[in-house]
Amino acid sequence: MGKRQSAGFTYRLAALITIAVVIIALTAACGKKEENNGLQQGGETKEAASKKEGEGQDDLLNKFRATVKQAKEAADIVSFLNENMGKAGQSNADIMIRELNAFYQTDLTRTQDQFYQPNVQEILLAGEQPITAANAASFEDKAVRQLVVTKLSGGYRLEQAEGTIFPIVDYAMQQKFSAFLSDALKQYVALKAVESSKPAAKDAGLVISWDDLAERAVMAESFVSDYPDSPERAEVLQLYTDSYLPMYIYGLNNTPIFDYETYKLKPETKASYEKLQRDHPNTVTAETVKRFLEVLAGTGGRVYENKEGMQTKIAAVQRFHERFQADARSQLESK
Repeated sequence: MGKRQSAGFTYRLAALITIAVVIIALTAACGKKEENNGLQQGGETKEAASKKEGEGQDDLLNKFRATVKQAKEAADIVSFLNENMGKAGQSNADIMIRELNAFYQTDLTRTQDQFYQPNVQEILLAGEQPITAANAASFEDKAVRQLVVTKLSGGYRLEQAEGTIFPIVDYAMQQKFSAFLSDALKQYVALKAVESSKPAAKDAGLVISWDDLAERAVMAESFVSDYPDSPERAEVLQLYTDSYLPMYIYGLNNTPIFDYETYKLKPETKASYEKLQRDHPNTVTAETVKRFLEVLAGTGGRVYENKEGMQTKIAAVQRFHERFQADARSQLESK
């Protein structure tokens, strides 16, 4: 009898264990199903939110383009960007900055003409320099005051050269939007901001150091190499081959690379060339400078020679001058 009771107890215990296991399995399955359902529902909610966000960004872009179309001043567009850039999304932010810069291309001539209207130059030149939104408030002439304030708030800045004050695009202003832009456009704005904040040359002379000019050349070269598909690449390539690089190789009328007495390369220019090769050895700029120094090594360091009291070209230097820009362009375009 004891054995039968023991067997019955064991059977009932096994059955209870089996039932418990089934219940646990079913509970886990239900929980997993509910979890999956929740994820599915959450995924649908996230997808719906993403779709709504995309529609909102498209609507914002349409509003922006309407603003550009109706804008009489760049200030209207900049005001829109100040209020909405954070909601645009990277792709649309790039579009907006590019369309702002396209507006400048057509508006700059009109804006510059406005600064040559009667009395404008006289009033500006008599004011505190450089002209900012703060000191523009001191202009007694209401029309000139309004002109300056409107242009500055629209992303222009005022430069002075050869006794004239004129507007240029202030790319440094656009850097406040950099966090919303693609890497390529961010670098483009940074490159342009360096030049608009402090132009490399004024009045036929260099106003930055040779080393700073070299860094700008390398910065432009790097952009061309790093972003071959950028819509701004052709512009930056031209800036490099037609501006920075020739300034660095030729110098300027009021900042020559050579001494007028000996026609030899100036020590400070040569030092900059050598520094460039050390700091940026694998660049087209460094290679160009290296070849130039090799040519000058064969001329005793002379860029020109004195013949009967006249500055005269040296054949080897002339051949280099005729080719270095095209060679640099070819090297960059082949990358």
